[in-house]
Amino acid sequence: MRSKIWAVVSCSLLIAVIGGSRTARAQGVPVPVASAEPAGMNSVVERPGFDFGLRLGYAIPMGSVFQNATLSDGISGAIPFVLEAAYRITPNFSVGGLFQYAVAQTKNCPSSCSASVMRFGVEGIYNVRSGGAFDPWLGLGVGYEQLSLSVSGVGDGDYHGFEFATIHAGGDYRMAPNFALGPFVSFSLAQYSGVSSGGQSADIPNTAMHEWLQLGIRGLFSI
Repeated sequence: MRSKIWAVVSCSLLIAVIGGSRTARAQGVPVPVASAEPAGMNSVVERPGFDFGLRLGYAIPMGSVFQNATLSDGISGAIPFVLEAAYRITPNFSVGGLFQYAVAQTKNCPSSCSASVMRFGVEGIYNVRSGGAFDPWLGLGVGYEQLSLSVSGVGDGDYHGFEFATIHAGGDYRMAPNFALGPFVSFSLAQYSGVSSGGQSADIPNTAMHEWLQLGIRGLFSI
């Protein structure tokens, strides 16, 4: 009888020891944790997507419409509205296009005059992604430009030609995960090669280069 009791007690102790050992080992093994999301991926701009921008500012004319006809003699400046759309290939680099409509301010006009400047083109933008509150960026683009003039009692006409290069620079203050706001400056180099009026078109024989310097603010929405 005693041997049976001793056998039962021994088995119970053996089971308790084995169970305790397994529990101790289980407690010593760390519980697997799902890997954390890469730090950069928490930001919208750190992954491929689309950027939509709106620029407002002031444009200063330089150069000539054609030889011996300075652009600033007839236009003192312009107020441009620029729409942008680009695709972020990487966090730092995006490509896209822009469209501009600017209301120009005329001067030295013999009667009532109005003018506007339209531009459209493509651009590439490099974002530094410094990680700070201010994120600098640089851009380079090409396009086409049209200067439209309307003179009361005379008629309408436009000058048009290629925009050979536009250099952009600015910086974004990240106001929200999807929205940034900041200053920009751009400088474009272009040439009017043709003129149209009254349904007739002609080439400009004595072409000349002209430039636009733009200063303003840009808002950017990213998805």
